[in-house]
Amino acid sequence: MLWKKLKHFMPETGSTDSELTSQRQALVAIVGEPNVGKSTLLNKITSQRQALVTNVAGTTRDRFYAPTSWNGVDFTLIDTAGIILEQRDELEKNVQKQVRIALAEADLILYVLDGKLPPESINRAVLNTIRKQRKRLILVVNKIDSPHKLAAAAGEFAFTGIKEIFPVSATSGVGIGDLLDGITGHLEKAGFSTLERDPESISVSILGKPNVGKSSLFNKILGEERMVVSNMPGTTRNAVDTDIIYAGQKIKLVDTAGLKRKEKKAELPDIYAAFQTIRALYKSDIAVMVIDGKEGISQQDQKIVGDIVDAGKGLIVAVNKTDLLSKEERARLEDNLEHYFPFLWWAPVVPISAKNGTGVKDLLKYILQIKANRNKTVDDETLTKFFFKKLKERQPHRIRDERLPKVYSLQQVHADPPVFEMLVNKPSAIQTMFKKFIQNAIVRELGFWGTPIVLRLRPKVGNPNAKSLN
Repeated sequence: MLWKKLKHFMPETGSTDSELTSQRQALVAIVGEPNVGKSTLLNKITSQRQALVTNVAGTTRDRFYAPTSWNGVDFTLIDTAGIILEQRDELEKNVQKQVRIALAEADLILYVLDGKLPPESINRAVLNTIRKQRKRLILVVNKIDSPHKLAAAAGEFAFTGIKEIFPVSATSGVGIGDLLDGITGHLEKAGFSTLERDPESISVSILGKPNVGKSSLFNKILGEERMVVSNMPGTTRNAVDTDIIYAGQKIKLVDTAGLKRKEKKAELPDIYAAFQTIRALYKSDIAVMVIDGKEGISQQDQKIVGDIVDAGKGLIVAVNKTDLLSKEERARLEDNLEHYFPFLWWAPVVPISAKNGTGVKDLLKYILQIKANRNKTVDDETLTKFFFKKLKERQPHRIRDERLPKVYSLQQVHADPPVFEMLVNKPSAIQTMFKKFIQNAIVRELGFWGTPIVLRLRPKVGNPNAKSLN
């Protein structure tokens, strides 16, 4: 069985039963009705395009977390979906559940209103829902673009009874500095300040097609319902991340939107979501590719795996829903894995159940081991002995119309990701098969499991009579 062939990946660690703990800092929830500019406000405060912003109401569905700092105070903003008191379907109920969780866990709430609407149009039922949380509350009147309206807005909304009112323009940035002063003033009174910086973490993106169980896996690892989970494809749109500690190592987990096949009529939020997913991949160290074991392997799965390998990221293939498979289905799936991914012999394949947690601990162990392998460096003496041994097993053959190939040395020039250079007389004289032979041997014999390695061919300059190893 394919996953039984991969036991050499498993790290030897004495802390396999370590608890997962979340990093604690001040949480500031941004709430309000749909399309009032909550995500735009988050992006302006963090000075990055982190939250997905379109003019389509309801674009934000999950709680989206973005760490930031102001006046020496670290805090995390939580972007939420627009508050809808009457939910029409199961997905809306799940989305609103996320809003309630954000309100419950927040240390401070920013209630955002659309300042272009008249003050009397405020939804008092929504305001009362927020007040029931009995949390520190700041009213943010957004979309105030003219200076004379900026001065009058605070007085117009005084009837809400909220003491601190900040008129702002999340688009232009007007009033954002005063708002941040108000936020950090509250947090300092509550005892929050700058956190000590943690050591460099491992960034792990969770990728796959829509509806294969990425968010369910994310939630199972965290032990909480952080992401909206439903059986409707495309539920997750933002790339959402959070930090955990496992076996003493900080890991940043990033749940991403499902990558669909390209469609000419794709919705704008789906296009943006795909961009965020690809960006999350390139910022990560390791990608967990989630495949629906019940559904089987598709061309889209192959395409996503190809993107991961091309990006040079560590890779774990997590086959979800294997607990639902019969023996015959499981055997067929293993055959398909070897057929569809013959080039992934170096990557661990982990059978999991995101629903009941089977295989999740193995997944975390592999993350630690693969990161260690990506950071590994091999000294020149060891590499020379290894390379000489390989050349005794196989020599590069001459290609027609090319000079006789000669190889001089092998050297590691980079780690994370691992990059090696083979010094040769002429790169075009070296067969691809010989290059692959050396690459595969490096992974197998020098312990670079779980990560693609780069092998460059560098032409030798200088003395043309220098002695080659072959």
